[in-house]
Amino acid sequence: MAKVNVYIPDELLKRVDADAAEFGRSRSSIVQEALAEYVASRTESQRRAGFERAIAIADEVAAMWAESDRLPEVSASDFLIGLRHAPDGASDAEIVRRIIEERSGGSDD
Repeated sequence: MAKVNVYIPDELLKRVDADAAEFGRSRSSIVQEALAEYVASRTESQRRAGFERAIAIADEVAAMWAESDRLPEVSASDFLIGLRHAPDGASDAEIVRRIIEERSGGSDD
């Protein structure tokens, strides 16, 4: 385990020492627990922020898709999956045709 030196305001250190004494723990264990909770909360809030950004982007894309959907036979998510599996240079219509064929059990090509 690594050792670190940190500067803590006197009042905060008094509170940490009081808690340590009250709960029969070491000062170090109190600081370790507090730091672990801080890191976990930052990680969780960053993850949550990332999800919220991704959902906002997906909502924007879905709104744009609905306004200009020239090929409503498939959903936006189905089209994106089809696009990922389409050969280079495939047109939107070709991608939609392939998706519809796959749904109906037709051949890929």
